[in-house]
Amino acid sequence: MKNSDFNVKYCFLLLPLYVFLNSCNEVKNDDVFHRTDDTGVAIATPFLWKTSLHQKEPMSNSHIKNPIIYNNNIIVPTTNGEENRALSLIDSNDGKILWDWDDFYKDHSEYVDIYFHYQIDNLLTYQWGSRSYCINLENGSTKWRHIRDRSFDVRIDPDDQYYFTCTEVINNNGYAEWIPFKGDIQTGIISEFNIANYTFHCPECKSGTLYIIKVPDEENLLLITYFENLPEWISQVFYGLYNFSEEIWLWDKVLVREPQNPNFIYHAPIIVNNKIYTAIVNSLVCHDLESGKLLWRRDFNGDFMFTGIIVEEGKVIANCEDTYAYALNAEYGTTHWSVKTAGTSSRMSYLNGVVYMVGGSGGGRLFAIEAATGKILWKIDAGLLGEGEGARFRTNAVYVLPAKDDQPAKVIALSDLYAYCFEAIK
Repeated sequence: MKNSDFNVKYCFLLLPLYVFLNSCNEVKNDDVFHRTDDTGVAIATPFLWKTSLHQKEPMSNSHIKNPIIYNNNIIVPTTNGEENRALSLIDSNDGKILWDWDDFYKDHSEYVDIYFHYQIDNLLTYQWGSRSYCINLENGSTKWRHIRDRSFDVRIDPDDQYYFTCTEVINNNGYAEWIPFKGDIQTGIISEFNIANYTFHCPECKSGTLYIIKVPDEENLLLITYFENLPEWISQVFYGLYNFSEEIWLWDKVLVREPQNPNFIYHAPIIVNNKIYTAIVNSLVCHDLESGKLLWRRDFNGDFMFTGIIVEEGKVIANCEDTYAYALNAEYGTTHWSVKTAGTSSRMSYLNGVVYMVGGSGGGRLFAIEAATGKILWKIDAGLLGEGEGARFRTNAVYVLPAKDDQPAKVIALSDLYAYCFEAIK
């Protein structure tokens, strides 16, 4: 027998087994039952729908850090089976894919890693190195795309009409510096915006802007977070409040935390009720917006690099790398509750009194935590939804959607294979 004949017969023999195994793995919602662990926490619950993230065989997924939602539908990273990644708009009511977008510059292998994005109306822009993209979310077409003459940071900060991003330039002293640029969402045209007011204690050390945040309900005020490095890799991070219409600093050079190594803010600060909240390495801090005065600070045994913080129900809620979630009183920084969770987790999403996230360690479970008490309501195991042992939810964004028309409130999370939609906890 020729090898080719053997291979053909061998494939035909394996085909029924392949189909059988895959049909067994294709567990439907009716086959999933509500299950709890020994403490009464839900570890499986029926889903409303699930949708494959791959057109053909599974490929390595890309990543979206913060939820992207348009017309109550969600943007997720997918693969199209042709060795390319894509973004897809999924109908939140039934899980159907409405469109795919993969209009990347194809001169290199590109993942869809969106850690920061800017969205206004039907337009979404994000940055990948020197490549800038803007997508029309209505139909999945490309509004514009540009290859810049240098690499830009992936951080994208929103304004009402513009977005801000940063790139490294060589200043007049010959040293590297991160400079912010303002971008027009309609065209992608960018222009240098503002240089932070540095102390220049160490002119030869790198400095630059980290985040530019528009102050809520204030037309002309921006909170600017910037840094200066000192010798021996010591870094100092500052706040400044800037009136961009008058081009003046209302206050600046306010240390977020004393200089040290490391000393970095991985997620943009949050402004609520005239207070500034942020996680800087292993500290949660609160400053007064009008004066920049430090109001309180709490230190922990791990950092908040992955999950950052949210501010809800008068609480600063954060998941720490020490594998605990914490809720602090937003006014005073005192502890409301702490609960054992997982580390290296996703960003947190909040809906109707419940915080949702995926715990990266400990099996990639989908957590639901009651914001008022810290009680864990869900630790959903993807392996119990039909994917089998070893399956896990990914630390991609967790999407939460309020009830609308005749549709219930929803929570959507991604495994390596599927997007799963659950009815949110009432």
